[in-house]
Amino acid sequence: MAETNYLILIEMRDTIVKYLEEEKGIFEAALKAYDPQAIQDSDNEIRQMREKEAIKLRDRITELSRHISVIKYMFPSN
Repeated sequence: MAETNYLILIEMRDTIVKYLEEEKGIFEAALKAYDPQAIQDSDNEIRQMREKEAIKLRDRITELSRHISVIKYMFPSN
């Protein structure tokens, strides 16, 4: 019984991690639009806004990576 419950937890973990990794991939793809060379071509105000958005995206990617690591650590595969 305990092993069955643990297997259910592992399946839930894998589903959650898959979702978070997909979200991380979306943010990583969005970050490519903020390539430094594309930012340099813009006027100063637009460049600053784009740099702020790139910082936010990097922060979200970092947070998702941390969440993924914690979830994997909490429920190891044995």
